[in-house]
Amino acid sequence: MYESEEKPLLQAKETQRDAAINLGINLGMPRWLALSFAIFVTSLHTSSFILSMYVMNQYSYQTYMKEKYPTSSHKSTGSQSACELNISTLAYKEQVVVQKLTSELNIYCSLATYNVIGVIFTLNLATYSDIYGRKLFFIAPFIGTLLKTLLCTITIYFNLKLEWIILFFCIEGCTGTWVSTLSMAYSVMADLTEPGKPRTFVIGCFETSLGIAAFIVSMLSGYLIKWTDGFFYPSLISTVMVLLGLLIVIFILPETLHDSKKRSDVSFIQNMVRVTDVYKKGFSPDGKQWMFIILIVIFMMSNLANIARPQIETLYQLNSPFCWSAVRIGWYGSMRLGLLNIGNLAMIYLFHLCTTDEYIVLASLLTTVVSLTIEGLATSDFMLYLALGTGVGSSLGMAMSRAIMSRITPDTKQGSVFAGVAVPEIVFSLVSSLGANAIYDATVSIYRGLTFFIMAGYGFIGIILCLILICGQKGYKMSKDTTRITIHVAENDKPVVNGYQIQDQSYENSHHF
Repeated sequence: MYESEEKPLLQAKETQRDAAINLGINLGMPRWLALSFAIFVTSLHTSSFILSMYVMNQYSYQTYMKEKYPTSSHKSTGSQSACELNISTLAYKEQVVVQKLTSELNIYCSLATYNVIGVIFTLNLATYSDIYGRKLFFIAPFIGTLLKTLLCTITIYFNLKLEWIILFFCIEGCTGTWVSTLSMAYSVMADLTEPGKPRTFVIGCFETSLGIAAFIVSMLSGYLIKWTDGFFYPSLISTVMVLLGLLIVIFILPETLHDSKKRSDVSFIQNMVRVTDVYKKGFSPDGKQWMFIILIVIFMMSNLANIARPQIETLYQLNSPFCWSAVRIGWYGSMRLGLLNIGNLAMIYLFHLCTTDEYIVLASLLTTVVSLTIEGLATSDFMLYLALGTGVGSSLGMAMSRAIMSRITPDTKQGSVFAGVAVPEIVFSLVSSLGANAIYDATVSIYRGLTFFIMAGYGFIGIILCLILICGQKGYKMSKDTTRITIHVAENDKPVVNGYQIQDQSYENSHHF
C-alpha cells in the first residue's frame, strides 16, 4: 500500500514551529506567570462584579422598603431577614410589592448594562486585539466597572435616588463589562497554550480560579454587610478590587500576542464584518462550520440557564418560605460556587481519562437541568441545598464550548472566535436577566419557582443540541474515513485507486482526496 506521509508530516512540523514561535514570545517573565496575572486580574474583575451585585440587590430591596413603607418594622440586616411567613398579613403583601420593584429595577439595570454601544465595543474589542495586541484592550472594561462601582458607592453614602444606578450601569456597559475581560483572558490563554488538552486544562484552571474568587466574595458579602451594618463599605471594597486589577493590567501584565500572529490593520467596518467570520462558511478549514453553529447555540442555552440564576436566587431566598439573612445568602452562594469548581476540576480530569470535551458539556447541561428543577420545586431549606449539591459542574457548559471552538479555530483567528462568542454572550446575558426578572415579577405572587423551570428548559434544549453535536461528529468522522482513497500497486506496477487503474504517478503526494 502506498500512502505518502510527506504532506501531513510537513503540516505537523509547520504547526509545531508556529506554536513554538508564539509560545516562545519574550514576555519578560515566565509563561505561567503571565497566565497567572491574566487569570488573577480577571478574577478581580468578576469578583468585584459579584460583590457589587449582591450589595446593590439587597441595598435596593431595603431602600424600596424604606421608601414605600417607612413605618414598617421590617428591616434587613446581615444576620436577620425582613421577611413575613404568613401570607395573609399586610407585611407579606408589602414584601411582595418590594420584590416586584427590585425585580423591575434589575431589568432596567440589565438593559443599561447590555446597551448597543457596549455590544459594538465588545464586537470590536477581541478582533482589534488580533491587530494591536491584548494588553491595550484589557484596560477599558476595568475603567468602566471602576466608574460604576465608585458611583454606586457614592450613591449609597449620600443616599441618592436609586434610579441613578441605571445610568451608572450604562457607563459600565459602554466599556464592555466583565464579558470583554473574559474575552481578552481567553485570547491570552490561546496565545500562550497549545490547542487541545493543554489549553482545555488551563481553561479549566481559569474557570476554577474564577469560581474560588467568587466563592470567597459570596461568602464574605453577607458578613461585610453585617459587620459594617450597611452597604457602603462592601461597595467600597468592590471598587478597590477593580482598581487593583486595573493597576496590574497597566503596569505588570505583559503583551502576549507575538508579532508574527498580528493581523494587518483594517477599517472599523471591515473589523465589524470580521466579528461575524465565525458564523460564515469557510471559517474552519476542515469543514467543521456546522460545529461552530451548534456550539454557539449550546453556549447561548447554557448562558440563559445560568447567568441570571444568582440574581433571582437572592430574591427567592430573601422571602417566604425561606426568609434567609444576608449572611446565609452569602454562604449559600459561596457553597454553590465552591462545589461548582470542585465539580469542574473533577469532571475535566475524569472525563479526559476516557472521553472528550463534548461529553463534559453534556454532563454539565444535565446537572444544570436537574439542579434548576429541584430549586424550582423547593419548599424547604433542604431542597435548596439539594439543588446546590446536584448542580456540581453546571457552569462548565460555556467554558467547554469555548474550549472546543478554540481547538478547531486557526491560530490567527483566535480573537475573532472569542469576539464572535462574546456577542451572543452579551445579548443572551441581557435576555437571561430580563427574562428571568420579568418572569419572576409576573409570577412571584402565583408560583415563584416557575422562573427556575424555564431556565431548566433552556438547559434541556442544550442537551438535545449537544447530543446532535456528538452524533454528528461521529457521522462526520465516519464519512471522512469512508472517503479516504485507498491506493495499492497492481501486478503491472500501476496504481489502482478504489479499483481503477491510474496511468500516471501524480498521486504520489496525495493520500487524502
